[in-house]
Amino acid sequence: MIFFRKNFVCGASVIGPAHIGKGIANQDSFLCVKKRKFSLFIVSDGMGSKPFSDDGSKMACLAVRKEMELFVKNKDKSLPITVLLENIIETWKRLVYPRAAADCSATCLFVFVTKHKILVARLGDGMVCLLGHDKEQSIVFADDKKDSFSNTTYSLSDKSAEREFKYGFFDRALFKGVVLCTDGISADMKLGKELPFAEDVFYEVRKKFFWKRNSFIRNMMKNWPVPHHTDDKTLVIAGL
Repeated sequence: MIFFRKNFVCGASVIGPAHIGKGIANQDSFLCVKKRKFSLFIVSDGMGSKPFSDDGSKMACLAVRKEMELFVKNKDKSLPITVLLENIIETWKRLVYPRAAADCSATCLFVFVTKHKILVARLGDGMVCLLGHDKEQSIVFADDKKDSFSNTTYSLSDKSAEREFKYGFFDRALFKGVVLCTDGISADMKLGKELPFAEDVFYEVRKKFFWKRNSFIRNMMKNWPVPHHTDDKTLVIAGL
């Protein structure tokens, strides 16, 4: 049935209890793009201490989309990844202007999927999981919780942003799905529980009718089981 086809995408974002209490907007954003030649999944978390971080996260999603679409249209696909990431940062700065970039600080995580390849890029907190057909092939891009006291949250406004991006290229044929989330979710994951969480939520979503998937994700985040959680939460799940 078409409802259960393996190639799907869904996502949702909910405002955290702390922001509801203070009357602050949701500072997370996400964007999913599916076209004939590629798919693109993006999440961004605006830094809560910055006055326009909600706009910063929205513009992060738009900047990634703009640069990846330009990359696909360009017949010369030899553009180095470092240049591509620099272009995303510069486009983001233009999009947030005339506001100061430092007032719009936001993280940037995305997965770009073509017929044969997957690009994963991550700047700042949050998590990306590539789910392998074989669980031993699954890959997690996340914070090093063993050294949590020294972790620094990087954002698109940092002078060293292009050097702090973590990225990797992978064979699409090895993977069945992808899960992206902001740190409102990933920060609550105990060390070693990231992949089991991603696998569980992927299978729960995949078996549902397509019109129920977004509401299922949203309700799960609204009823998050971790006591005293406060942050905004964003989750994107896709079958490849």
